[in-house]
Amino acid sequence: FMSFNLNKTKVRVIIALAMIVFVVILGLTVRIIPKTLSIKEISGSRMQVFVKPKPIVKSKQIGYISKVYKEGGKIYLRFDDVKFLTGNAAIEATKKNGAAGYENGEYFVYNDYYIVNSSKEIKRYVVADNASINLIGWWMDSVSGDINNHSVSHEKFKSISSKYGNMLCYIYTENNVVVKVAGQYTP
Repeated sequence: FMSFNLNKTKVRVIIALAMIVFVVILGLTVRIIPKTLSIKEISGSRMQVFVKPKPIVKSKQIGYISKVYKEGGKIYLRFDDVKFLTGNAAIEATKKNGAAGYENGEYFVYNDYYIVNSSKEIKRYVVADNASINLIGWWMDSVSGDINNHSVSHEKFKSISSKYGNMLCYIYTENNVVVKVAGQYTP
């Protein structure tokens, strides 16, 4: 048997070097050192590696959901982004398009809203498994006249979207994944 006599300082140096080599190899293969890792030396031979998580990008958009479907075990929706204008913004937009009403010397917008769809691009989004989905009641029961939003399952959401081609809804996303859907009533 061979006997190795290593003292604690040598062991610490070897461990520190192994950690540095590991982090460098990881950084070179995945290219994450400059973006997500920060390495600091603490008291000689001890090191700490800090991982900086990617920020969560949140958005809220309104548009038409034309289809909800399942593919490869995930649920997707097709979304046509629009601008939903009310008040003076709606009046100004309708005046430009020649769609404003005019009575007694004043312009107005029918039903006090106007939808502008300047881009016909249809986007595709993944819907999170735990997404909150709230749809207008009359989409589920057209006889009811219910204009309030009600929570529905993913399956019901898919079923209703196949019945109504364009549902005006707000979608809330986190890193381009839909986490919430809320129906928008229009008279």
